[in-house]
Amino acid sequence: MDIELRYYPVDGTVFLGNDYLIKGVAGAILWKLARDHVHAGRSDFSTRELRLARGELRLPDVQDNLESRLLLLRRRLDQRGAPMRIER
Repeated sequence: MDIELRYYPVDGTVFLGNDYLIKGVAGAILWKLARDHVHAGRSDFSTRELRLARGELRLPDVQDNLESRLLLLRRRLDQRGAPMRIER
């Protein structure tokens, strides 16, 4: 199944096909995960490696922020019926 994601790095906006999906830190996280999946075939990721990519993802200094962004992303993917999922 082909999935078309478009990413706008200026504000981290991600479109799924022609539909807006999410933006900001959660959008940057999704883009990183999708890019790593496409280029390296990965499907398992750790929060530790996301924290290490802090600059790329523009994560704020608050530690709990990553978990809340992942929860927001998980919910948005479910709400939109996206063909990809984030699981714990």
